[in-house]
Amino acid sequence: MEFIRKHPRILLAFCGGLLLACFYFFSREVKRGFLKQADFDTTVRLQDKMPSSASRIDEMWEDVAFFVTPGPSMAIIIVITIITIIKEKTAKRRLASLAIPVLFGLLILGEIYGKNVVHHPSPPFFMIKNPTTIFPKYYINEAYSYPSGHAARAAFLGFSFLSLITYRLSLSKKNLKKWIVVGALTFLFVAIVAIGRIYLGHHWLSDVIGGGLVGSALGIFSLVVR
Repeated sequence: MEFIRKHPRILLAFCGGLLLACFYFFSREVKRGFLKQADFDTTVRLQDKMPSSASRIDEMWEDVAFFVTPGPSMAIIIVITIITIIKEKTAKRRLASLAIPVLFGLLILGEIYGKNVVHHPSPPFFMIKNPTTIFPKYYINEAYSYPSGHAARAAFLGFSFLSLITYRLSLSKKNLKKWIVVGALTFLFVAIVAIGRIYLGHHWLSDVIGGGLVGSALGIFSLVVR
């Protein structure tokens, strides 16, 4: 325990590596059909919980996900990187801050890997709540959905945000309650994004789990370089 207290980055690196390994093996199982029934059942249950006429609720779920779409999330990462570079006092630490956009780039590669290797079909068109294109009700969506890029970016941005918070809120016992609140709110945002992707019919449960794993893994690595 004393070693971990003195070398927290080693623990973070281990956790990040473990999550990355989990993403790899989970992806292999998803390719074999793991959670196939649970994927369908989860989507149906979530959609049944919401009134079919609640269009404003559907729009709310879409609005929440706006910040983790590719353009806005990339802009947020650039802002976080710039702030981090400004806050750091040594050239070495400023250079290390560039690892954040590099890790974000690796996140994109992780998403590309899943889409092109796992080949996990997207939910059928009739399950999509707010379709932007008109197709027949039983049109088969041939695009692949694993992993969820929105869930991955939400998790990565969550950890990047926590990294930024350390400049104002030190990691100490006296700030433990504050960190619990900040961490809980960050986790809540990631969970809302993930649930929204399933409810709207854009992704399956396994998609958001995979996205959460790779996003969290690389997000934790962004804490290691802090």
